[in-house]
Amino acid sequence: MIIGTTTDLIKMMSTLVRRADSGLASYAAQNAALSMNARQFRELDDARTLRDLESIPSAAAPAPVASSHR
Repeated sequence: MIIGTTTDLIKMMSTLVRRADSGLASYAAQNAALSMNARQFRELDDARTLRDLESIPSAAAPAPVASSHR
């Protein structure tokens, strides 16, 4: 395909730029969705970890300190 005029070149370049911009917007939206899912997973994992730690009896009560009276 031979480009005959500057106008044709500008039209072709604007089409390429629009397609690239559309692709970047799509990738940005996908990345945002993945980030939101990862944040939600981390919050659930943190809550699960705290619940597990609270269920351990030795973690709830401090260990007694041994005194050395002679």
